[in-house]
Amino acid sequence: MFNTRFKSHHDVKDFIVSKTGRNLRTPISYWNKLNKPAIDKDGGIYIHVPFCDKICSFCNMNRTQLDNNLDDYTNYLIKEIKKYKNKKYIESKEISVIFFGGGTPTIFKPYQLEKILSTLRDTFTLASNCEFTFETTLHNLNDEKLEIMQKYGVNRLSVGIQTFSDRGRKLLNRTYTQAQVIEKLKDIKSKFKGLVCIDIIYNYLDQTFEEILEDARIAKDISPDSISFYSLMIHEGSKISKDLNSGAKSFDYELKKDKEIHDLFLREMSKGGYKLLEYTKITKGTDSYKYIRNTHKLKDLIPIGIGAGGRVGDLEIYNLNKFITFYSKDSDLTTKMKKLSGIAQNEFVDYESIKNITGNSYNNILDTLKELENLNYIILKEDGYLCTDKGIFFGNNISAKLVNTFYEANNK
Repeated sequence: MFNTRFKSHHDVKDFIVSKTGRNLRTPISYWNKLNKPAIDKDGGIYIHVPFCDKICSFCNMNRTQLDNNLDDYTNYLIKEIKKYKNKKYIESKEISVIFFGGGTPTIFKPYQLEKILSTLRDTFTLASNCEFTFETTLHNLNDEKLEIMQKYGVNRLSVGIQTFSDRGRKLLNRTYTQAQVIEKLKDIKSKFKGLVCIDIIYNYLDQTFEEILEDARIAKDISPDSISFYSLMIHEGSKISKDLNSGAKSFDYELKKDKEIHDLFLREMSKGGYKLLEYTKITKGTDSYKYIRNTHKLKDLIPIGIGAGGRVGDLEIYNLNKFITFYSKDSDLTTKMKKLSGIAQNEFVDYESIKNITGNSYNNILDTLKELENLNYIILKEDGYLCTDKGIFFGNNISAKLVNTFYEANNK
């Protein structure tokens, strides 16, 4: 059924937008919402830092290489955070998730971090169990920054490792050798009181099975709380993309090899006690990754900073730059499509959750599920469906397939 593979939930979101389009709105619609009390007390914040001091060869994210001391951006973030002070909506919210993404959020100097985090704590009410994440590289993190971050409640680190292979790290333009990475990760784990999670990229150019097994062996030894793992995605504008287009490098992507490496990594990590949390993340059970779970449920997420995206109610918000922000209103159908995509990110999905979203289209979904079972992507259980190994690999395709079935059933 699937000849190409959707590698992340972002691919599914793009698929939904291709079907429904965007219904743009004015800034007034957003700030009017914030002047009224929230219906749902739970909420989150996403802060984007579009700067790195070294650009990874695979990256085309909203980021630029650092060429100043970031005082301007520090003051900009503080100003943006303060816009939410005394808003009725914010006063009625209890923030259970904060995520600093990038770029490299730990690129700030210690005094800049302190100013941003103290302003954040002064503006928003944080839940006692707030999941507070910073993405980071190893070379941008030091003891002083760790101390400041923990002082203000940061309790989860997402460390961009990508691979432990020295050859792979050079290809992906990562800092440090394998030995240095292992030493620094272990040092962070000994000093940081919260969760330490890592990212792994697999099936990069000419990656061998020995290299992915080595990544799994080292990861099991270091024992991070969770691992996000993605097949290399080659985006236009990245260094790898330019090298491939110019002929400086070559890469013959094979779907079969992609699956073999994916399955090998999962099997090896399961031997270390790791279980699937969603299609691209495994955990030892200590990390629940509330940020992404809230995102899949379409929980409110206040976006702050250039490149930040979020939503409030049925409005999606994306800050293109300091001066331009896009606001898009989801229709009832679009909202349901996104919710269906969200619940379909899991290895097991119960029928009741599907029925609550799809309503009269539920029987159409069941027909698609039976088709997927016949092709060995899923197993239909009494109370829900369970993905096979093949289904886990093509999980985002399954999500898009169900979303498309629902869309077509509502557009006859």
